[in-house]
Amino acid sequence: MMLAQRPQQVASIGYSRPEDEDGRMSQVSETMSSPGFIDDAERFAKALDMLSVTQKPTTEQRTDIFALVDKYHQYAASKVQALRKTLKSALSMRLRRLDDSSSQDSMDLDDADNQPIVSESADELERWEQEAQVWDMLRRLLPLRYSSRNSLRPMRREPSRFQSTSDLWSEFLQSDQTAQERKAILECLQTSADGSRTDIDHLVRDYQTQAERGDIIAHGWLHTRSAIKMQKNVNSWTGPLDPASADAGQLVDINGSNPLVTQLDPDVATRQGRKLEPQDEYFERAIWLGCYELLRRGRSLNEIRDWCVERTEVWRAVSMSAMPLSKDHEAGKSSADPISTLLWRRTCFALARQGGTDDYERAVYGILSGDIASVEKVCKSWDDFVFVHYNALLRAQFDGYLLKRTSPDSTAAIHQTFPSFNALQFHGDASSAGERLVSSLESNPKTSAEAKTPLKALQAAIISNNLTQYMHDLGVALGKRANQKAPSHLIPEFDGATINVNDPRFFMMNDHEGLRVATHVYLLVSHLDRLHREDRAESERSRAQDNIISTYVSILRLANLIDLMPLYCSKIQEERGFFTLSRNITRLEVPGDRSILLKNMTKLGMDTAKFVVYQPRSILEQNPLSDHSIPAFGAFTVLLNSPPTLKYGRPLKPDFFGDDPEALDATDESLIQSLEWFFLVEGLWEEFFEAGTAIYKRFLKGFNLHAARSLSERVQCADIFRRKTGLTITDDTDVSWFEDIRSGTTTISLQGIDLSVEQVAVAKNFFEMECLVRALDSMETIASSEAMAQDPTEELGRDFWGLVGNEVKSIKSFMGPILNNWLLESMQGDEDFTYLRDAYLPETIIGYVSVLHFAGTSLSRDNLLECMELASIIARKDADVATVLMKAGRMKEVVEGFANCSKALAISGNEKKGLGGSSKKMREMGWTRELWSVKR
Repeated sequence: MMLAQRPQQVASIGYSRPEDEDGRMSQVSETMSSPGFIDDAERFAKALDMLSVTQKPTTEQRTDIFALVDKYHQYAASKVQALRKTLKSALSMRLRRLDDSSSQDSMDLDDADNQPIVSESADELERWEQEAQVWDMLRRLLPLRYSSRNSLRPMRREPSRFQSTSDLWSEFLQSDQTAQERKAILECLQTSADGSRTDIDHLVRDYQTQAERGDIIAHGWLHTRSAIKMQKNVNSWTGPLDPASADAGQLVDINGSNPLVTQLDPDVATRQGRKLEPQDEYFERAIWLGCYELLRRGRSLNEIRDWCVERTEVWRAVSMSAMPLSKDHEAGKSSADPISTLLWRRTCFALARQGGTDDYERAVYGILSGDIASVEKVCKSWDDFVFVHYNALLRAQFDGYLLKRTSPDSTAAIHQTFPSFNALQFHGDASSAGERLVSSLESNPKTSAEAKTPLKALQAAIISNNLTQYMHDLGVALGKRANQKAPSHLIPEFDGATINVNDPRFFMMNDHEGLRVATHVYLLVSHLDRLHREDRAESERSRAQDNIISTYVSILRLANLIDLMPLYCSKIQEERGFFTLSRNITRLEVPGDRSILLKNMTKLGMDTAKFVVYQPRSILEQNPLSDHSIPAFGAFTVLLNSPPTLKYGRPLKPDFFGDDPEALDATDESLIQSLEWFFLVEGLWEEFFEAGTAIYKRFLKGFNLHAARSLSERVQCADIFRRKTGLTITDDTDVSWFEDIRSGTTTISLQGIDLSVEQVAVAKNFFEMECLVRALDSMETIASSEAMAQDPTEELGRDFWGLVGNEVKSIKSFMGPILNNWLLESMQGDEDFTYLRDAYLPETIIGYVSVLHFAGTSLSRDNLLECMELASIIARKDADVATVLMKAGRMKEVVEGFANCSKALAISGNEKKGLGGSSKKMREMGWTRELWSVKR
């Protein structure tokens, strides 16, 4: 299920101070995400969700993961194909515009507009090609590295006399996992090159043009053959010319500077030390470049042969036919015997090192022989260099296998007489050869810049089987970046002295697509690791790696992909998963969205009750109040310093809560929201009131009245009783409902069981603090009304006084619990309650006296009578508030307030503006106004 409609704009993450973790205080730079990020993220999450549906046996889980990697690769490959089509169309349009010379000005403007689009498409295409290569590597390598045990076939030990190279190649791959991995890496590099590199015919076009032979691509060295034939006709020479003869000295190229070959066999230039005509040298270079590209792209032997036959150069196809290592598994289909294969490889090595007239010719034989130096000369990219080394390793490995599987008598002479390059010795220990190779490419000037890009660094980690370390280092780097300006609890910093925060190998926090790739690679590989080792213990390494997921969850939040976040949080260790999720849902305020999120969590096997309980606890732990405590007495005031008047008594301070903030502090908002989640989960009675009481204490201890008022409005005790017990409360301003439950007058049940005395008691402190906040809220409203009543310019009608009367009625109700053992009864002793009583009771009671005075002179004398009743309550022997007033030294102020009320009662008239008639309470209490009437 999807949450609220999402914007298509995605923000980059910025962490500058601790409050960033709730998402509202982040310094967010609004930037457009890559156009398809939201769609990509949803598709990847939907596929990943399939792994979380049911628990399956280990073998089936492993199979599902491999299938998921295939799915991700197919998706990336489809994106590559679509982008290539788009880019090709854009380029074709540019060419058509260039051909149209009817409006030069218009053409220039169109080109200027089209250039950024083409450039962006090319950049996006390159990025998707790199991602497709990542998934291609994984889909080939993971089944090999995490295969079932004993899947390899043991090597036959006896020498073979009749097996072909093809048979031995199959045996070799089936018996050696390292060889399988190297072959898989080669195939991946070949496939990537075949799809992304320029078409071969287009690539050789420049050389073909310089060969000055028009559209003729066949028939060999036309210019050299013509020159030899012409010299023979002119000089009446017959038969082959001896290059050492005097006649041959007259045979020079068109420039007259180099001796021309005298024959036309393939190796004549090397054998005679003579040159071809310059045009034919370009033709030769075009042919060898094409052959090199065919091998580099892993084309099949049939494709190589067809390409060469088209150019009447079939001998070149024959020279490459023994073992081209094609990506379509044709490599071992040679019918040659092992001895011939061993000789062929060494012959190719000799040609790579000592023969040939062109670097590409030597590179072709270098690939076929497993040489490195001769091929590296023509390498242009990181992929090319990796291909060269893995090709050399695999061929050297197979060469060693052939030597072992062939009679020593047959191979002794070959081994001693014909040298070959041994890449296994060159690279050393096989287990770390890949790691050393990719490390060397980071320092190689030709590849350093490319090797240090994040996707190439990720590919390097895959190739070298070092993903666990890379993911750890990435997590450390993300933690360092998140904590650069201020501590971040969401993406914590871990010790990593060797990790540079600006290391370009690691994805930046605003690289949404890159972190999507890294996150899913990490999740799949870590899942396989757990299945393989059956080791689920958490370590600091895994906690650092989880930074990757936490960062990606924040990206999903910024993209408004809230419904996807539980899936990824469920993959993190439980408590951190709860923490990550809770810090990223602070903006989840659309009705119903929270319920959908909890349903998604339940489907994923997450404990929603634990999550709801965890939220307030973790926020309170991460954001403790300052140890510096404010003295209780005098810290809070609701009164002005003005002297009392007969009409209004001691004046109240308007807006004593302070100016309303535009928004609550981020931590305060998160705390209130954390309590709102309790409405959506059954039970959790004690847990809610424990958390709610702690949050009220925090707000009141910090005199954070705006936050306390917001809490009292959004999470009312009456609503909890309504939702969790089904109790009907028609008017939550009449707090007698709570006393009815305490006294047993009203019986309610929680989840089918009657609410116990202890369960009611656990709610009492929360209820009492809510009453205080709501009483103060009404008092502030009355204080503002009092100020308006004193303003002669204000025209106050009946509606105004009616509203004042309602507020007075409410505050009378809320003051009931405050005047009766407020915060004295609790499940456990709490010193904070003593502090709150000292801080709030004296000022609240004195302010309440002023409220009754104002109401008595403005609304009804009955309020003055209630003030006299308040005096009797405080004067009772068992009154707890008198002790607090005496302790604060405020009893005198209270007595003076009562005296002022009595004076007002004695001289006041009977007019009523808000509430009229004898009140029910007067009749019940036996009060009479006549006692206070002064006869004139």
